[in-house]
Amino acid sequence: MFTRFLSLCLILSLLALPSFASESGGGGDNNDQGDFGGTTGLSDRTTRAIIKILTRDFRRCQNERKIYRWDCYRQVYRHAGSQLNGRSSYAGAQDALQRVEQVLDAAVTRHRDPTQPTKRRMLQTYAPVKPEAIPQIRAQTERAMKQAQTMLLRAPPHTLTHYTRIAQAIDSNKVLLRSLLMMPGRLFRLAAVLVSRATL
Repeated sequence: MFTRFLSLCLILSLLALPSFASESGGGGDNNDQGDFGGTTGLSDRTTRAIIKILTRDFRRCQNERKIYRWDCYRQVYRHAGSQLNGRSSYAGAQDALQRVEQVLDAAVTRHRDPTQPTKRRMLQTYAPVKPEAIPQIRAQTERAMKQAQTMLLRAPPHTLTHYTRIAQAIDSNKVLLRSLLMMPGRLFRLAAVLVSRATL
C-alpha cells in the first residue's frame, strides 16, 4: 500500500514539472526563450514585429523627398536588424537585413549631396543623395533585397516558415520601389490617353 502511495506521488510530481519546447519543435512559435533565459527562439511575435517595421516604416519613407528616402530606407533596415540582436535563431535573418542596410549605407555615403541640408524629422535625421544618383542607388538596393531574399529562403528547415514571411516583406519593399519607378511613365500615358479622348 505504501509503495503504491509513493508511486502515485512520483507520477504527480513528474506531471507538475514544466515542459520546455525546443526551437525546432513546431517552429518555436510559442516559445521565445532560449538557454539561460535569453531570447534566442523563433516566435510569431518577433517575426510580426520585424515584418511591421519593414512594411509600415518603409512605406512611411515615401513621405520624404526622393533625395532623403534612401537614408530613410537604410534606417528602416537598421532598425529591423537591431531587433534581432541576441536571438540566435534569427541570426540568418539579421545578416540578410544588415546586408541591405550596408548597401544603402555605402550608397548614401558615396552619393551624398553636399548642397542639400540634412533632413530632421522627430528624432531621425536623413542625409540627402544627389538626384542623378537615384537610379543607380535604386538598382543597387533592389539587388541587395533580392540577395537578402535568397539568403532567407535558403535558411534551415526549422526557420523557414518565419524567414519566408520576412522575405515576403522584403519583396513588398522591392515591389514598391519598382512601382515608384514606373509611376511617372504611367501618369504620362494616362495623360496622353485623356488628351486624345478630349480631342475626339
